Amino acid sequence: MISSETVKELRERSGVSVMECKKALEEAAGDIEKALAMLEKRFGGMAAKKLSRETQDGIVEAYIHSNGKLGVLVEFHSETDFVARNPAFKELAHDIALHIAAMNPAYRSIEDIPEAVVAKERGEFEEEVAKLGKPKEIAAQIIEGKLASRLSEMSLLAQPFVKDPNKTVKDLIDAAVGKFGENIRVGRFIRFGI
Repeated sequence: MISSETVKELRERSGVSVMECKKALEEAAGDIEKALAMLEKRFGGMAAKKLSRETQDGIVEAYIHSNGKLGVLVEFHSETDFVARNPAFKELAHDIALHIAAMNPAYRSIEDIPEAVVAKERGEFEEEVAKLGKPKEIAAQIIEGKLASRLSEMSLLAQPFVKDPNKTVKDLIDAAVGKFGENIRVGRFIRFGI
C-alpha cells in the first residue's frame, strides 16, 4: 500500500499528476527514487513528442535584481492562454529570467550559436592544445571536449539551472512540458546591466 504522504512527496518533486505519481510508485514498489527516475524517463520523452506543436501564446517575464542594476526580459511561450495564465508557468518563467540574470547566457541553444563563433572558439582551443604537444587523436578529443563545454556555457538551455545544478534549463522545461501537457519554449531574451 502506497501512503498518500509518499505520493504527495513524489508529486512535489516531479511536478507530475497525482495519478501518474501513484502509478509510478506502484511500479517501483514504493521506492521514491526509482519512481522519480521512471517519471523523468516517461515525461522527458513527452517533451520530444510535443516539440512540433505551435506555441502561439505565452508571457513576457521581467526580473529586476534588488539593487536595480540588473534586469532581464524573457519571452516564455506555451500553446494556450490557459497554461500561460497558470501561476506555476509564471513561476517557471520567473525562475528562467532569474537564471539568465545570474548566468548571462549569450544564446538560447547550442544550435543558435553562429558558425563563426564556433569556429573562433575552436581556433582558440586548437592553439591552446597545440602547445601541449599531444598526439593528434588525443588533441582532437581535448579540443572537442573543451568546445562542447564552452558552447554549453554560452547556451541557456544547456546550462545547469542556477537553483538546481543537477538539472539543465532544458531538463526543467521538459519537466514542465510533462506537467502541463503542452509544448513550452523560451523565446527571445535580453539581459541589461549597469
